[in-house]
Amino acid sequence: MATKKSAVITIRLDASTKDEAKKVFEALGMDMSTGINVYLKQVVRDQALPFNPTIKDPLDQATERSLQDLKNGRYEDFTNLADLFKDLHHDH
Repeated sequence: MATKKSAVITIRLDASTKDEAKKVFEALGMDMSTGINVYLKQVVRDQALPFNPTIKDPLDQATERSLQDLKNGRYEDFTNLADLFKDLHHDH
């Protein structure tokens, strides 16, 4: 049985991202190296990123949805703050 050669890669990332990723991988029962290997194997298998990259900020996307809701009449009108809070706390 032939053994595969190992390759070493070096990446730079901020310490916070590294620490948070490490926590996620550990919660999944793997170390950082295994987690990165899983990610890269998924990329190779699918010939694509395992997520849809976008240049839009999530806040921009929420704003776009809100503007569409307004345009299509999907909104509530309130005449006072008490009614607004009542609606916010009401289970729909």
